[in-house]
Amino acid sequence: MNGIVQKIAKMDKAKLFLWGILALGILMRLGYILYTPYTMGQHDTMELGSGSGHLGYIEYFLYGGSLLFDFNPMYAYEFYHPPLFHLIAAAFVRCNLALGVEYVQAFENLQYLTWLFSVITLLLFVQIFRELGLKGRGLLAAALVTAFHPAFYLLAGSINNDGLCLLFMAAAIVFTLRWYKARTWKNIMLLSLVIILGALTKSNALLITPAIGFVMLYALVTGWKDAAVRRRLIRQFVIFGVVTVPLGLSWLLLNYIRFGMPFDFTPAGLTVGSTQDVSDHTVLERFFGLKDGPLESLSLRIRNDHKDYNIIVAMLKTAVMGEYTLMSWGLEYYLLCALTAVNALLAALSVPTLIRTVVHPGKERIQKLFFALMYAVTMVFYIRFCFQYTKVCSMDFRYITLTAVTGGAAFGWFVQEKERKRLSTVLLGLIFLWSALSILSYLGLGLTPRAWG
Repeated sequence: MNGIVQKIAKMDKAKLFLWGILALGILMRLGYILYTPYTMGQHDTMELGSGSGHLGYIEYFLYGGSLLFDFNPMYAYEFYHPPLFHLIAAAFVRCNLALGVEYVQAFENLQYLTWLFSVITLLLFVQIFRELGLKGRGLLAAALVTAFHPAFYLLAGSINNDGLCLLFMAAAIVFTLRWYKARTWKNIMLLSLVIILGALTKSNALLITPAIGFVMLYALVTGWKDAAVRRRLIRQFVIFGVVTVPLGLSWLLLNYIRFGMPFDFTPAGLTVGSTQDVSDHTVLERFFGLKDGPLESLSLRIRNDHKDYNIIVAMLKTAVMGEYTLMSWGLEYYLLCALTAVNALLAALSVPTLIRTVVHPGKERIQKLFFALMYAVTMVFYIRFCFQYTKVCSMDFRYITLTAVTGGAAFGWFVQEKERKRLSTVLLGLIFLWSALSILSYLGLGLTPRAWG
């Protein structure tokens, strides 16, 4: 015990503060799953025994279902998703049942599994920031954003494949950065593994590959004149491609061949006459319209007469509260209002801050371009999705949670590079305020009966 105390005493303040941030971030995620039942705030889980949704998918494997479906997954709700999360979840439920846990409670306990995914992801985020060269106040700024972003609390309790997909995407970023610094077989094969696992969890994981491809291409171009380097890189890329492409695309290819399922299939494409439809709004309204709804409610309006149709407003609402409806006008309401306002300001600041890192890169130039490209690809596909499937739920921030990481990195670089400037201190103070509001808001929601709907 004395040895532990001595080690803590020798740690510098920044490191102690970082560990404090991580510990509190982990506790906030744990608190959320403890006060939120597994049936609340979920996406497309449906009900136990229904044979559809994420819960139905998990039950399918729990009762010995085959990976080779004898039905068309396009018409079995949510079964079009790759199976890795649902296989792991089914194994977790089976372990619970073997220990004598009641059936419904075993599914409630799935939130501990998704919480674990969220904790590992948070630790990976910090490793990403370290690989980017962030330290001191810059590392703290980035860590605060990822530790206390409400979207990550929500993912910790979400019984679907979003959290595990984000974990593998974060791991892919770590191994990309490590491979760029040390272009070893170990790093590139670990990168291949996490990309494959991500793609077998959710096909959205593949959105990270264009930015990874850019880093690899840059390494090849800059090392082309050195014959030994060129041969080594080409060998690595060939093996990487031979392993990653067929395995990563295996689920999509299998269902395309067997059932004609498009690579970008989503059940929204089969839905007609949805009460969530917002296709009657123009492109300008989808980005800038504020009439009839967007600012009248703190919660996302999905099926009201005045539905949320503004992509930016819906994105900001769901970044803070998901698709919950707030049913309380107590203190947590005002805290959430303040959190939403500060979150909107930080979101607005993150874009020019990220652009600045590309225009004036200084150190870590390629890493900054890598992050900017990840952000751009993520947002392009998000906007495309919003217009391809013109429904309120299509605008949920959960589809672009990776942007919290790119934004955190951009803020970290700015704070670190402008450490002695007033703007750096103001930005760090704003991030601290946002973090405090996030903590207080979600503590308030947990302590207030019937705050959520």
